[in-house]
Amino acid sequence: MDRRKGFQYQIQYTKAADKFFFSHEDVRQQYEDAIRELLVGDHPESVNVKKIRAKRSEYYRIRLGGYRVVYSVINGIVVVICTQLAGSRGDVYKKMSGLK
Repeated sequence: MDRRKGFQYQIQYTKAADKFFFSHEDVRQQYEDAIRELLVGDHPESVNVKKIRAKRSEYYRIRLGGYRVVYSVINGIVVVICTQLAGSRGDVYKKMSGLK
């Protein structure tokens, strides 16, 4: 029996993340594929994800080549991935101080 059957998740985007993905549609697709692999795929270990070690311990990042996507997870019956920031490696970590 597949333990993942019926598992649901949803990806939400903040205005800042959506603005980045508007001009980087290929990175958005890579990100959504990475989340899918991480949550319901056969090889979640292939996704380069790390918990951010700072004051903001509830955030995670996914590495997609030269880009980083910062997100948080809200647990419940449906897992909601709230995408906070996306951008080049240096820019994302600088912008983290502005997150609430």
